[in-house]
Amino acid sequence: MKSSPDIEASLSSAKPLYISDQGESIFAMLHEAQGPAREVAVILCPPFGWEDMCSYRSRREWASLLAAEGFATLRIDLPGSGDSSGGPRDPERLRAWTDAVAASARWLSSATGARRILAIGIGLGGAIAYRALALGAPIDDLVLWGVASRGRTHVRELRAFSSMESAGDEAAGAEDSGDGSLVVAGYVLSADTQRELGELDLAELDCARLDSARVLMLERDGRAVDPRLRAAIEQRGAEVTVSAGDGYAGMMMAELPHALSAHEVFETVSSWLLEESAAVAVEEEASPPPLPEEHASVEIAMGDGTRVRETPITIPHPLGDPIGILTEPVGPAVAVCAVWLNAGPQRRTGPNRMWVETARRWAALGVPSFRVDLAAIGDADGDSRSLLDVRSYYTGDHLEQVRVVLDALQARGLPARFILGGLCAGAHWALRIAQEDSRVCAVAVLNPGYLVYDGGLSNAIGQSRSLAAMLLKPSTWSRVVRGQVTPSAHLASLRTLLTAFGRKLLRLPSRILRRGNAQRGGNELTKVFDRLREQDQRALIMFAGEERLYAQLLAAGRLSGLERWPNISLEHVAFPGEMHTLRPLVLQREAHRLVDELLQRELERIGAQADPAPVELRPTG
Repeated sequence: MKSSPDIEASLSSAKPLYISDQGESIFAMLHEAQGPAREVAVILCPPFGWEDMCSYRSRREWASLLAAEGFATLRIDLPGSGDSSGGPRDPERLRAWTDAVAASARWLSSATGARRILAIGIGLGGAIAYRALALGAPIDDLVLWGVASRGRTHVRELRAFSSMESAGDEAAGAEDSGDGSLVVAGYVLSADTQRELGELDLAELDCARLDSARVLMLERDGRAVDPRLRAAIEQRGAEVTVSAGDGYAGMMMAELPHALSAHEVFETVSSWLLEESAAVAVEEEASPPPLPEEHASVEIAMGDGTRVRETPITIPHPLGDPIGILTEPVGPAVAVCAVWLNAGPQRRTGPNRMWVETARRWAALGVPSFRVDLAAIGDADGDSRSLLDVRSYYTGDHLEQVRVVLDALQARGLPARFILGGLCAGAHWALRIAQEDSRVCAVAVLNPGYLVYDGGLSNAIGQSRSLAAMLLKPSTWSRVVRGQVTPSAHLASLRTLLTAFGRKLLRLPSRILRRGNAQRGGNELTKVFDRLREQDQRALIMFAGEERLYAQLLAAGRLSGLERWPNISLEHVAFPGEMHTLRPLVLQREAHRLVDELLQRELERIGAQADPAPVELRPTG
C-alpha cells in the first residue's frame, strides 16, 4: 500500500448504486478493481451508529486501497441507516441487515465475476456478516474486527458508551426514549432490535460453510478476540488467523474530523488477502436465489404510502466532485428545492441521520431535497487532511462549491428557489450564501459556529476557557486513553490566539477589547440581518443547549431588538450541556419541528398546497 501522506491524493472515485432485494433498497458504493482484477471481491460491512459515521471516510479510503490492489470492494449502508431505505425502528432489523449483506454478496459475485467473496465486518457489522454466512449467503471468507460471539455483548457495549456520554454532561445517551429504544450518541437501537441481538449467539449457529473458509480475527486495541467465537470457528474447520487490531477507537469513536485511519490494520488485511490460499472453491448451490437488482435510482415508500425517488448525483468541481442524493416526489413538485449541507466533517446523511429523514419527509410533501457531500467530506473526492484546520471550513472554497451545487441543480431543471439548511459550518455556509444569492428564499441555521466569521478568535477563546473545565472530568481522560480525543483542536485554538495576540490585540485593555469586539460583531450581524430582510429571505436560527455562540450573543446584548427583523426566527432550546450535534432525541424532535415550520411558512408564501395531514416528527435514526 501507499504511505499515509500519499493516500488521499491517490484515492479512486466509486460508483454509487442501489441494490434492491425483498423490499429493501441498499445504498452502496462500488470501488472497481484497478488493473487486473483478482479472484476475490470484498464487502465492507459497517459498524453501528456513531462508529459508522466516524469511520465513514476511513472505510472509503480502505475500499479504495483494496481496489488499487485488484480487489473490487463494495461499501454498503445497512437498511435503516445511512442512505438505505427504512429506519431503525422498523421491525425485524436483524433479518433485514442479514438479508442485505447476503443480497450484496450475491450481487457483487455476479457483477464482478469474483470466485470468492470476502466480508470485512466491523463491530456489530461483523456479527451480521457472520450470521449471513451461517444462513447461506455466498460469502466465502471473513475478516472480523472487534466482533463478539454474543449479540448482547455488542448491546452492552453500546449501552456503556451511551452511559459514558451522559456522564460526560452530553446527556445524549441513556435518555428515556419512551419506547425502550437505546439512544447511542444520537443513533437509535430499537427495543425489538435489542431483543433480537440479545438472542443472537454466533457460536451456536450451525455454520457448515466455515469448513472451506479463511477467517482473519482482529483484536481491538490490544483486547483479545472473543475466545468463544474463535473456538467455534476453529471447530467448524476454518483456517483461522489472529492478528493485532490497534486503532479501533481512533478510527471508530473519535471526534470528527480527528478520526484516524488504522493503516496497520489495512496493511494486515491486504497481506492476509494476498497470501496463497489452500481453501477450495465452494460448490454452486443447486437452486440459487434470484439475483438482486441494481438500480441507479430507487423509489422509497413512506409511512403513509407516499413514495419518493432517490438518485445519486455527482457534480464536477476542481477541488473534488461534490456528491449527493436527490430526493424527489413521485408526482407533482412545488416550486422550491431544499439543499442540506454537511454538518462540518459529517457525511451528507447529517447529524443522527436527520438530513435523510428531513429530505424524505419534505419530498413526500412535494419538495425536491438534495443532501450533499462537499469536497473531502463523506464520498466526495478531495484531501480530507485539510479539514483538520477548523479555519478551512470558513474559507471561500466551500462557499464556492455551494454555489456550484445550486447552479447544477437549477441546470437539472429543479426550482431556482432554494431553502438551504445546515448545522455548524454548514449553517454558516447556508447563511453566507443566502446573503449573496437571491435564489435562496430561506435558511435553516442550526447551532452555527459563527454567524459572522471573525477569523476563529472567538471560538478559540471559548475553547480555551472550556478546556480547563474539561480536564476536571473523568470522562475526558477516559476518552483520551481510548484515543477518542486528541489535543490537536486545542493546539489549533492556541495557535489562533497567539496569532491574534501577535497582531497586538493585547495592547488594548481587556474591557475595551470586549466592548470593541461586541460592537464590531454587532454591526456585522446587523448588516447580515438587514440584508436578509431587504432580500425578503426567511431565516430560522436555532441554538440548543449551552452553545458557546448563543451565550456570547446573549452576554453582548445582541439578542434584543430582534423584532426589527420579522423574517428571522431565533430559537433557543434549553438543555443541559453542550448539544452541538443534537444527539438527544428531544432536541432532534424540536429541530425537525422548527425546520418543518420554516418550510410550511415558505410553502404558504409561494401558494403551494402541502398535504394537510400531520407530519410524523419523531426521528427514526
